[in-house]
Amino acid sequence: MQIKTCAKCGESRPLNEFTYLATYAQSKAWGRAGNVRMTLESKHCKNCRPKRKPISKLSAKEIHNRVQSGDMNALMAKHLREKQAQNESNKQGMSARKRWLKAWKVELRTAIAPITREIISAKRAWEYARDKGYVDKATFYHEYMGLLNHEKTHAEMSFMLKPSRPPSSRWADYISPFVFTRVREMWAGLPPIYKAGKIPLLITYRPEMGITEGESK
Repeated sequence: MQIKTCAKCGESRPLNEFTYLATYAQSKAWGRAGNVRMTLESKHCKNCRPKRKPISKLSAKEIHNRVQSGDMNALMAKHLREKQAQNESNKQGMSARKRWLKAWKVELRTAIAPITREIISAKRAWEYARDKGYVDKATFYHEYMGLLNHEKTHAEMSFMLKPSRPPSSRWADYISPFVFTRVREMWAGLPPIYKAGKIPLLITYRPEMGITEGESK
């Protein structure tokens, strides 16, 4: 068995690991018949030789040249170009989808931002009432905060499970009628002494007008 040492890695390997077939185009350039591929011998073993570009990565010009040289038949070239065109279309479609998803996510976050802020406000009010020993007020804000968190989570999970453009840009549309009713019932039952200061968002909001008290119509 003939052995040869690779000029790159320095390992000695069988000679057949240094030989490879030239393309038809290369063979023609060296004066061989159009249907004959020369066997060449490299100074590098097959592991160290640069890998040829996969046919799926060939450009339109490279495909054309291979057809002209006989290294690829016309039918294969046609199927390859069709597949490449489909892959490119799919890639563009995925990129567009990702851009839309990102934009929709921002839209949803913007729409429910007032709910997010109200959760933070409710948490602070609950902590204050708890620390002061205002049991009724602490109970109200604890449940209020939980209801808001549930509605916000529901909106976010709905988007995650079925991404699409948010159905509304108004925060109130992400609060169920039950929550509005429940919060107002709890507020009505709260002793007047605990209603001083900032009034909860769901109390100041007027569904029939679609605005919050203090806002212009």
